[in-house]
Amino acid sequence: MSVAALLPAAVVYREEQNFDWRVYAFLAVIDVLAWLGLVGLLQKAPDRAALANSWTFGVPLGVVAVGLLLPAVIVVGLLRMTTEVTPTDVRIWFGWVPTYRRAVSVVAIQRLEVVTYRPIADYGGWGVRSGRDGERVLNARGNRGVRLDLTDGTRLLIGSQRPEELARVLERAMRPCG
Repeated sequence: MSVAALLPAAVVYREEQNFDWRVYAFLAVIDVLAWLGLVGLLQKAPDRAALANSWTFGVPLGVVAVGLLLPAVIVVGLLRMTTEVTPTDVRIWFGWVPTYRRAVSVVAIQRLEVVTYRPIADYGGWGVRSGRDGERVLNARGNRGVRLDLTDGTRLLIGSQRPEELARVLERAMRPCG
């Protein structure tokens, strides 16, 4: 076995997309409200030593803790979509610390097309979605992407800010001798 066989395939296309700024603003509001709730709880606490054993303090504190942690987990684990194409496959994942991954071999792609779609009306928004017909949709923002028809009969729509470039790279990978 040669050393070249051990190296990962070279990336010929890479696109990183962040979700719309309004998603981050919404999460920031939740975080601020959670901090205000924490401050309010601590100011109302008459005996801080007894609070650890108090059910009436523990439940709101748990809710506040979730409000503080959940936005950070969502931002780190979900709110970034990365698409990479190598000569052998296309890989998509969500998050700086990937929580969802999908890889498709280039040989499994039968057909592809650049499409414009309606994220909310057609798929209920952005992220990892499924259409009414079972089509899997991976998108972070916008309303354009590349639809792949796969050899197993499934369809995958990859949202992109540069769908024409993504389609060209995938077409080249599909016919490496050309």
